[in-house]
Amino acid sequence: MTNPAPAEITTSDQGRTTRRAVLGLGAFGTVMAAARTASAGVGADPAAIAQFAMGAELAAQELYQLADGELWSVMAAHHGAYAERIAGIAGLSARGRNEDIYDGFADAFSSSDPSDAAIELENTLAATHTELLSQDFDLPIVAAVASIAITESRHAATIASLSGADLDTQLVNSAAALAPEA
Repeated sequence: MTNPAPAEITTSDQGRTTRRAVLGLGAFGTVMAAARTASAGVGADPAAIAQFAMGAELAAQELYQLADGELWSVMAAHHGAYAERIAGIAGLSARGRNEDIYDGFADAFSSSDPSDAAIELENTLAATHTELLSQDFDLPIVAAVASIAITESRHAATIASLSGADLDTQLVNSAAALAPEA
């Protein structure tokens, strides 16, 4: 049997295909579709956006290094890997933590139980990276930032669950996004 001739694609077919792709990809597809739509807006320097995202991840890595425990060591390694990923894609060196993030959380991460601070940090990073997706920058960086945002949301939910937090704390992200300096 031979393949039938390809049908002409109409505009409504393209819309259905896009919707199917978004549904098929779940949360990642939704974030990517939103990023593509929003990227038509105001643009920023892609290197500056990547530097900001990377600096946030380096701050998180160093914050988790302040805490004692295997979970916090794993979290530090994850955030270091995210910084390296962003740096590699953007052609940058993974150096230069975000001092505002670090200073804002350092005392809490030095406490005997940094769980609440970790939940807040992960939610803040997820909100921040999601907000960065509205900027106009390279698709490989957008894909990396989107996947990191999703993972950080999962980190927040997991830490909240392990710490015995209520369901709202586990599932609702009410953190405000941080913005790169202009």
